[in-house]
Amino acid sequence: PGSPSPASPKPASPVECSICFNTYDNSFKTPKLLQCSHVFCLECVARLSTGLPPNQPEDQLPCPFCRQLTSIPQEGAPALKTSKELLATLPPELQQEKVLWMEGTKLCCRQSSEDPENPDSCVSIDVAMSKPESSEAPPAGLAGRLSRCDMCDDWKRIVLLSALIIILFCIILWPVQCALKTGNLRCFTRTVAMS
Repeated sequence: PGSPSPASPKPASPVECSICFNTYDNSFKTPKLLQCSHVFCLECVARLSTGLPPNQPEDQLPCPFCRQLTSIPQEGAPALKTSKELLATLPPELQQEKVLWMEGTKLCCRQSSEDPENPDSCVSIDVAMSKPESSEAPPAGLAGRLSRCDMCDDWKRIVLLSALIIILFCIILWPVQCALKTGNLRCFTRTVAMS
């Protein structure tokens, strides 16, 4: 049951990245070897290296398993050593490693080598760990506080909820309180004028 059928187009690889659980390949999922001998796919290593604190003299990536530090080359995670043993276990068409490079936080790979100048022949994925900061600053004062309040965006729901709370108090809670206090539901005492 574990072996692929002879008619299957893609043989199953028993080797996968232990971070993302994707099967290794020869592009974004290239098996990269850390200095501690643990192997992870290029995409995961690139994501981890972009999450390192900025302004360090040398990028040192701690291994997700053993925490041993690995020096990240100046060219980024694609310049790390590839595990040739794991690459050799891949199907023959995936054993030739593709050229990958970093452009900022994007991991880039050339799809075809026919036209190297064509930007459409490149595929890239953003490996940034966090979303970029918003360039707009919220306004100051009350308008700024209200713009950050997600609940304030939907004022109709707030008005409806307030009306429901008032109705709940007037129709249900006030008579119950009255009954507990006086022993009956007559909360208004009538004044009788004696003549």
